[in-house]
Amino acid sequence: MITNPSNNRWQFFLIFLGLFAGWILSIISWMELCVEHCSANQDYRLFNLPFAPFGIAFFTALLFLHLCSLKSAIATILVAWGLASALGAEGVFIAVQKKQIGHWCPVCLMIAGSVAFAACVLLITFIVNLKRNIEKQDRGEVMKSIKRAFTCCSFLILGFFMAFIGISKPDSAEAAINDIKEKIAFGTKNKPVEIYFVTDWYCPSCKKIEPMIEKLYPKIKSNVTFYFVDYAVHKKSMNFTPYNISFMIHDKDNYFKARKLIAELADKTESPTDEQVEEMAKKNGLKFKELSFLDVKTGMEFFDKIVNKYDLHATPTIIITNPKRNTTVKMEGRDEISEDKIVNAIEKMTPAG
Repeated sequence: MITNPSNNRWQFFLIFLGLFAGWILSIISWMELCVEHCSANQDYRLFNLPFAPFGIAFFTALLFLHLCSLKSAIATILVAWGLASALGAEGVFIAVQKKQIGHWCPVCLMIAGSVAFAACVLLITFIVNLKRNIEKQDRGEVMKSIKRAFTCCSFLILGFFMAFIGISKPDSAEAAINDIKEKIAFGTKNKPVEIYFVTDWYCPSCKKIEPMIEKLYPKIKSNVTFYFVDYAVHKKSMNFTPYNISFMIHDKDNYFKARKLIAELADKTESPTDEQVEEMAKKNGLKFKELSFLDVKTGMEFFDKIVNKYDLHATPTIIITNPKRNTTVKMEGRDEISEDKIVNAIEKMTPAG
């Protein structure tokens, strides 16, 4: 099916134009500059990868190969295979917009149009050259063209199949919670042992256990992933959670200092203001950045998830768990929590070697 389009400047230019348009449109999609209807499409993934970066990489590779096709027939074949597979995949993406999303994304449709445009130019080139070879009665070239056509059809079907099995829509709420969990994690991420230190800003026992946790943390941080969890036993404690989450995300190095200052602020007022927290942060050299409502909401949902998962009813509580082994140790109250118990639990749950 392939004849080098560099033999005709217009054909080469038109294919380049289609690929370049797809590349630009993918960047627009990645920057989320498109209309509101595009937002639903942003939730979908292709083999767990966002569409936009995948599209940018794809069109970049095809543009490079297309330029190489000026001197390489193999590059021309690879461009044709890429366009055929993309055309098959776009069929799936359009069907998803029609059947699942229920409305059209103009940018996504234009990307599909760019692929179809470049593929049509290549197809016309193939038809013209096939007709010429038939008129010349060149059976060898005709058979080669037919074989190439079948190969491209195979790649079209492959693209359709790969998109069909690879496209998915993750649970956006769960994805957001996982994202905030990643942001507020302390210690060493992706360790098998996780620790949750669950407290309330108006809990006297929590304040007494804090120094022990601050002293212990440097000793264990290389072996665990550590989380500080707000559990609002006293409802007014929720007023401090947005600021706590902000410091966890933006100033991990000074977080224990921030915790002490938040506790001191809780002794002075039940309803802190942004101005008070900003002044406190500036005075003490802390990095404070006001969070969006969505980040705060998601952080609170993560805290609630931990409280519900481990059936918590009091603070302070230490949860030490190895999710892969499905083993958990729960220590509730100041009398149960001790440095030795925490260290022993970590050692028992940490895989040997």
